Amino acid sequence: MLKKTLAVLFLPLLLTAADIYMAGDSTMSQYSAKRYPQAGWGMALPEFCRPGVTVINRATGGRSSMSFISEKRWEGILRAGKSGDFVIIQFGHNDAEYGEKNIYRTTYPETTFPLYLKIYIAEARRRGMIPVLCTQTAVHRFNDKGRAFNTPRAETYIAACRKVAAETGCDFVDLNAAALAAMNEMGRSASQENHLILPEGKYPNFFDGINDNVHLSSKGAKFYAELFVKEAKRQKLPVAGLFL
Repeated sequence: MLKKTLAVLFLPLLLTAADIYMAGDSTMSQYSAKRYPQAGWGMALPEFCRPGVTVINRATGGRSSMSFISEKRWEGILRAGKSGDFVIIQFGHNDAEYGEKNIYRTTYPETTFPLYLKIYIAEARRRGMIPVLCTQTAVHRFNDKGRAFNTPRAETYIAACRKVAAETGCDFVDLNAAALAAMNEMGRSASQENHLILPEGKYPNFFDGINDNVHLSSKGAKFYAELFVKEAKRQKLPVAGLFL
């Protein structure tokens, strides 16, 4: 009885001794002030973390599940991480870029994409880290009925991610599904504020304006970070213990 009581008392201390690493693409990565208001949701995640929790965001723009490994970025996380740390893994956008110029990053949802995701999960576990697999962010795309949706190609990668999580028993956050549901509640106009859809003359770094429905604004970064935290808490995933 005493052991159980002590375990409950010290669990928050043990959790806040853990770090969160992030492996992913530009929708998750860091940006300098020169790119404001562009942001990745990994930049906003620390706002939701308990004191003592450090978020180490290694996500990098343009990377796929394959190129993040081939460039040894994943190796860097494994070297730096310690047993008990968490690593959030989110790929898919760049994996689906086909064509000769993208051969260094293209994967396929039936074969290589799930293979690479399983490598991340297995190697993280071998290191003693706790992987959390995450589906890709939603593109700001609405049909003529005003409903947010994914392209058929994107759906194949999202489905593959879900399947890998089920097959491996990996902690899993379906960020894409949560985002689509929220976007449909918000509507097209309100939800576009989460993306890099900026009018001319408003932001010095994008003075000519931009219509980018993939990348996130600072508001969108917080939107996705909050979605991740809410879903982790709803599922009672271990990583949820690191959040406020």
